[in-house]
Amino acid sequence: MKIANFLDHRDVTVAVPAGSKKEVLSALVDLLISNHQEFDRDQLLNILIKREELRSTGIEQGVAFPHGRVPGMENLLACFGRCKQGLDFDSFDGLPTHFFFVLLIPEQAQGTHLKALARLNRLFQDESFRERVMSAEDAKAVFGAIIEEDDRR
Repeated sequence: MKIANFLDHRDVTVAVPAGSKKEVLSALVDLLISNHQEFDRDQLLNILIKREELRSTGIEQGVAFPHGRVPGMENLLACFGRCKQGLDFDSFDGLPTHFFFVLLIPEQAQGTHLKALARLNRLFQDESFRERVMSAEDAKAVFGAIIEEDDRR
């Protein structure tokens, strides 16, 4: 599974606000809605917030994978955001989170999202890759770095 199958270049931002968890998720949902008007903003935000209430999707090394199942969706969809300042996202290691990879999962998906999460996790475990994404000048460069690294693996 290639990341380009579920991440569009329009769904990448380097302007995630350094605010609360809800503000971050709201900004990322707004990005998705701006490019995919078929979704309901409040529904998506509620799905992601409810998932966060179960257990934080902030893992470690500045990375979070907010995700949730969306009724009526047919294909996996993602967006990516970077916050240079970092913020508290209740990550497992307690460090600030800089990278947010949101996955919207079809309700009937059988493990597709697990493959996607595993692939993304492998990418973001690589320190040099995280440094490249952090230093990328703009969203276009971030998208290019993600796709290039995914193709390389």
